[in-house]
Amino acid sequence: MQSTTTSTDSPPPSPTPQLENHSESNLQTSTASPTPDVGKTSTDIIRDVILWKRKSYSVVALLAATAIWLALEVYGLTFITMFSWIVMFVIAFTFLWGNIHMLLGKEPLDMSRMYISDESVVEAGTKFRESVENSLRFLFSVSTKREWFVFAGTVASLGLLSVVASSLDLLTLLYIGIVVGLTVPVVYEKYEDRIKYLGQRIRVRCHIYNSAVTERCHMYYRTIAERVKKMKSKLQQKKKKNE
Repeated sequence: MQSTTTSTDSPPPSPTPQLENHSESNLQTSTASPTPDVGKTSTDIIRDVILWKRKSYSVVALLAATAIWLALEVYGLTFITMFSWIVMFVIAFTFLWGNIHMLLGKEPLDMSRMYISDESVVEAGTKFRESVENSLRFLFSVSTKREWFVFAGTVASLGLLSVVASSLDLLTLLYIGIVVGLTVPVVYEKYEDRIKYLGQRIRVRCHIYNSAVTERCHMYYRTIAERVKKMKSKLQQKKKKNE
């Protein structure tokens, strides 16, 4: 009788299905919330900051540039003094943060990601090389090719920069460059179609004026060349008569 009862009794349910369900839910939650910075390089992050796709970083960069300019230009601080104060603040903040984490019983700060990888160094080197090559190509294209519009724009921009730089110092120019770099690309991306349309119209007008001026110059050159030929022929005729 005991054997029959033991054979008819159902075995206890195994806890494996619940574990499998829990593992599947964990996988779903882990895949549902991926990290936003995975697969992004430093150039992508800088592009996002310039185009205000990461507004917090852009605001921090603008405020930091403004604070540095005010401290050095308005309040008359030196660069070494300000750099020392910033380093002291960072060290004190890191020290307090680490001690607070230890007092609260939390894990220490993860400093495993605080390193410069070989890929980032190689990428920075290639970007610098590409920028130098592009600048040299632009210089040779402006100086050797007959693109009057690009040549005139380059010379005019350099002349305007020299006039502006004569009344401002380097720090103010750098601050203006940072502000322009954080505002102009956003405006260009927002009104790209209108700016391109206006640029095309200005370029067409400039080409029309350039062609008109070149035609006038050719006409004046032809008239002067004809007058010179006539003068030469008259002088030769006078010489022959005198002989």
